[in-house]
Amino acid sequence: MKFKIPIHADILPFDKASRSIQTKLLLNKMFFGKANRGVRNVLLINPPDIEAESFNFKTCKRGRYTNYEPYGLGVLATHLRTIGVKVSIVNLNSDVLRDCINAKDEIDFDFNESWSKSLHSAIESSSPDLIGVTCMFTQTHPILVKVCSAISEFADEIPIALGGVHITNAFANEATRKAVLSDLPAVSFFFKNECDIAFPKFIEVVNGEAQVEELTQITMRDGNEFIDYQEKSQPNVEILDYVPAHDLMNPTELSRWGKVGSYFYLKNENTRFATVLSNRGCRAQCTFCSVRNFNGVGVRRRSVRSVLDELKMLYFEHGVRHIMWLDDDFLYDTEESLALFNGMVRENIDLTWDCTNGVIAASCKPEIIDAAAASGCIGLSIGMESGNAEILRQIKKPGTIKNFLAAAEAIRRHPEIYTRVFLIIGFPGETFSQIGDTISVASEMALDWYQIQVLQPLPNTPIFDRMVAEGLINPNDFANVKYIGGSVGKNAKASAEGRDMLTRDFKSIFSNNKGAAIPSPNELEDIWSYMVYHLNYSKLLNESRRAKQEQFLKNLEYISDVVAPRDAFALHYRIELMRQLNQPTLPTLNNRLEALLAGDYYWRDRFTEFGLPVAR
Repeated sequence: MKFKIPIHADILPFDKASRSIQTKLLLNKMFFGKANRGVRNVLLINPPDIEAESFNFKTCKRGRYTNYEPYGLGVLATHLRTIGVKVSIVNLNSDVLRDCINAKDEIDFDFNESWSKSLHSAIESSSPDLIGVTCMFTQTHPILVKVCSAISEFADEIPIALGGVHITNAFANEATRKAVLSDLPAVSFFFKNECDIAFPKFIEVVNGEAQVEELTQITMRDGNEFIDYQEKSQPNVEILDYVPAHDLMNPTELSRWGKVGSYFYLKNENTRFATVLSNRGCRAQCTFCSVRNFNGVGVRRRSVRSVLDELKMLYFEHGVRHIMWLDDDFLYDTEESLALFNGMVRENIDLTWDCTNGVIAASCKPEIIDAAAASGCIGLSIGMESGNAEILRQIKKPGTIKNFLAAAEAIRRHPEIYTRVFLIIGFPGETFSQIGDTISVASEMALDWYQIQVLQPLPNTPIFDRMVAEGLINPNDFANVKYIGGSVGKNAKASAEGRDMLTRDFKSIFSNNKGAAIPSPNELEDIWSYMVYHLNYSKLLNESRRAKQEQFLKNLEYISDVVAPRDAFALHYRIELMRQLNQPTLPTLNNRLEALLAGDYYWRDRFTEFGLPVAR
């Protein structure tokens, strides 16, 4: 029984018997032709994080781009190995960064040629029966399309399977699902949610080692026909305990070509970094986040023994000395967190670590922070987002002003932990006054650095659906879903072009009784600049603790040399902190600052407004 379904129509339901027959016919056609071998060899691909048009050669040369292990692919590789399948992983993002770093100059480097060459080489050397591609972020969609197209052109006989957070989110909405199916005609298999069980089971079905009826969370394309299995298979703790194949992800190279996490500048340049995931899911249901929709409700934690074994393997077998936890709710279980931290100390796992993704403030109890510090924590991020009670309720943030202040008090007792706080502005209907509350609470927390961004709604989130319904965003426009912060964000692009966001005239943004008004997009950029200066820079010279002064200085070195070389505030405060620490000031720093102040009236105005010396 056939179901003729155009690409731009819904995927229609049909009875399970007919679905099974159609599935068998499709799999036989795709995997058992003349070779009659099924799937014995799989190539897993991690695309570049961005496309060529957004890539900046100088930014890469400065080492600013992120370079994480494709951790999810590593987990899948371990599961495939357990069923006797040979696996290879190619990290195109890392390969592009490597080629750029090694290039003599910009003429010597071609972004698309770099990843294309690595892709072709991986396909030729591994001779796969199936190619799996992952896509974490909606922002990666344009380059994902190009990578899948290149696979099809180079090896059109090899089926392509696609999965990841972006695919899951896109399939949750009719408009975004149609866009994905239309943009990726070369892809035959779309996997949703966590695929620890679903992907290996699919391969077992292809190989005749499992029944078609065991397939879960997959949509299969057969020309203009689609076969859909909506049944889910969420991995339990036993499945989660599988340690990913770090040997295929090459953690010894990652930090040579890019950065891992937000705290790498606190470590020595040659430190080897890796990532570890101790649990999945998040107890929160924040309206701007899709974690709950991808991982399901609640949190599932690996056994402490499994996590400790992974840490020891990274330390002794790969020479890793710092890890970033990938968890979305790292401190979810107090007892388990204490057991993990105490186990790291007891078993002499001499690693330092950070939690870049952020923790929930209510979890930052004094005993947890004490144990975290003892086990090697040097960097912690807190998800605050807003300091206004009404906005917190609207976005369903599991935090209160009391939680934020209590967490800050516990953390301030450990100056060795450098702490960042996530803030978001521009929520639908958010007023000047409500943003002012965020600034006030953040100031009272008195933590180290505030990472501020304008809201970027992502598919498969309640806030995205709300903004689509209100006509504020176009659900089909993947190309215009851009990062705001970070190495590839809009702010980074402006800085690379010599237009630092902090040169905006932001001093008077909260004047003229604007309290109940909703800021325009341009005003949000001014507010962003205001918050960055007042929450991050203006306090720096009031710090007297040497540990904090040294942390601030390392951060400013990274900002002024890598992130935003034209940020005169970063240069000024870097020079002043060096003086406080009795370090010799480099003449080149003074020269750079003098050139900025002499050549840019915006910076002269900002320095004059805030009482900073213009003449050096």
